[in-house]
Amino acid sequence: MSGPRGFLGVDVGTTGVRAGAVDEHGRVLAEASESWRHDAPRAGWAEADPDAWWAAVARACRSVVERVGADRIEAVAVVGQAPTAVLVDASCRPLRPAILWLDVRASEEAHALDAALGPGRAEAIGGNRMHPYFVGPKLAWLRAHEPQALDQAALVLQSHAFVAMRLTGKAACDASTAMLCAPLFDPRSGSWSEEAARAAGVPVRLLPPLARAQDVLGGVTGDASTATGLREGTPVVAGGGDFAACALGAGVVEEGDACLMLGTAGNLLLPVREPRFDARLLNSHHVGCDRWLTLAGTLCGAALEWFRGAFAPGIPWETLESEAAAVPVGADGVVALPYLQGERTPIWDERARGVFAGLSLRHGRGHLYRALLESIALSFRHSLSVTEAAGLRLREVVATNGAGKSALLRQTLADALGTPLVWSPQSGGTLAGAAVLAGLGTSAIGDAAIGRRWLHDAGALRFGGGAPNQQLMRHVPDPGSHARLEEVFARRQALFAAEIAARGLPR
Repeated sequence: MSGPRGFLGVDVGTTGVRAGAVDEHGRVLAEASESWRHDAPRAGWAEADPDAWWAAVARACRSVVERVGADRIEAVAVVGQAPTAVLVDASCRPLRPAILWLDVRASEEAHALDAALGPGRAEAIGGNRMHPYFVGPKLAWLRAHEPQALDQAALVLQSHAFVAMRLTGKAACDASTAMLCAPLFDPRSGSWSEEAARAAGVPVRLLPPLARAQDVLGGVTGDASTATGLREGTPVVAGGGDFAACALGAGVVEEGDACLMLGTAGNLLLPVREPRFDARLLNSHHVGCDRWLTLAGTLCGAALEWFRGAFAPGIPWETLESEAAAVPVGADGVVALPYLQGERTPIWDERARGVFAGLSLRHGRGHLYRALLESIALSFRHSLSVTEAAGLRLREVVATNGAGKSALLRQTLADALGTPLVWSPQSGGTLAGAAVLAGLGTSAIGDAAIGRRWLHDAGALRFGGGAPNQQLMRHVPDPGSHARLEEVFARRQALFAAEIAARGLPR
């Protein structure tokens, strides 16, 4: 073996796959990406072809391996979007398109499953409320509408587990994604729930063996070696959810710190020592360390992409940013609700829809874009109020992923949350977290918090190219802007209450 040893991380995202090799010092040896689009055959549906994931993963891995050398890749970890429902046969062949986390078709099944288990029982088992976001209702929908798919299936996998099984021939599910299979997983016992599975109409045999995210699942098979270029027998760890890997890659493992994952979805991840199962938020487990995770989730990059496609097709992001930056905090009275695909935390309303309010003839595109940025930030502020009421206080937020490139969004987030925020132009995010998992699994890395040191090391984690010695960018909340956004937040809450009333629903 020549040169530093590398750990290959693979991230199966909503809009594409990324692969990157990182050495034990956090230096990026090579990276590659492939993009795709998911399908929306009906309103509220979101599906993808798992075979397309595998083909893209194989191409991205081969690209990295050709530049690094297969003999230098010591281990592999795959992380991915969650929760998904990938039904496969015993040979890991998909039986239907994967149902993605974005899919909210199972609204009726979520309510029915909640009722079947009894008042409060779903939350008591799985630590999360019933909502079509979770896997339990998605599988209940399949039982009601496509029972033959469940009957023919050998396993139900998450996105990362599907790829890991293609690499090794073995399947596993870690706690970070098992908890998003609610209510099918009981985090207190660390096992699948027979009671919840029966209520959902799902045989427990379909749920894969449980493992820690850093546990070695198996070695790369001969067929997978041919497809990816990886050395046959290279260890592959079980992997986990992209959200948890993102926090691990940022070195966010202790209570009081938070990771803000600004991808297609936005997730605010807060490690906690003991489980805080407040069903207004998402509750999960960390990867690579003995910590739980409290999550706040809302649309982020997907909302910004929608805006550009609808109001500024072909316009550079920099133009939208400058137009919005010229508008004062508060968007000159324009208030937005960013609920373009319903909303998760803390309102859990799949029927919620997007709104721009307060418009007049003097408002332009910059006002609308600023209002949208503020609405995303205030969605996180809304969820953070739940954790603050429980006594959890933040010291610092580390922002990662693509939407974090917007300096205006970063400052707006710091102002809305009232918390200092740091961001690195080439932060590792999910790929760095996956690399840490691979290193932990082979004992080449012994500290789950190493991602924080990599992030602060000017010579490390330059994903996406970039010049060396780039430093962290720090955003300090402005008291005046924070106060103004608190006023906007009050208006936003009243606006949503009015929308609820218009639908004839109880508050």
